[in-house]
Amino acid sequence: MKTVQNRCFLCNFTRTLRLLALFITLFISAVYIAITNYHAEMLPPDLLLAISSTREIVAFPAVIEIFIMEIAFELIREAGLRVPTPIGPTIGIVGALILGQAAVQANIVSPMVVIVVALGGLCSFAIGEISLNFAVRLSRFIFLLAAS
Repeated sequence: MKTVQNRCFLCNFTRTLRLLALFITLFISAVYIAITNYHAEMLPPDLLLAISSTREIVAFPAVIEIFIMEIAFELIREAGLRVPTPIGPTIGIVGALILGQAAVQANIVSPMVVIVVALGGLCSFAIGEISLNFAVRLSRFIFLLAAS
């Protein structure tokens, strides 16, 4: 009886974790846009100063930054699927790291945007059902447009 309760607890924990990952994937980019553009007073002053100081040298608005990084992340994900299996995930991870670092150094995006998009992308890997994953990936862009 004890193992059934442990298994039930672990299953519920995993289910809750996947649901949290689904909400993070769907809404993190849109919430970042909404808060930084329209509701900056919701952020603590120290965090707001940190975000604004990293954004002051970036040439694009936050919406364009997020779109650039979201599209780049989706392209890297698709490229990783098309490469043979042993090296595909490695290329995706290394490509994302190099692309993110190069984009930050070139002042195309801010470091906070790289963190937001990476968190959303990593949480999308927790979604097991492939058709739900495609729907979530498209819905992220719809929520992003709605937030902007």
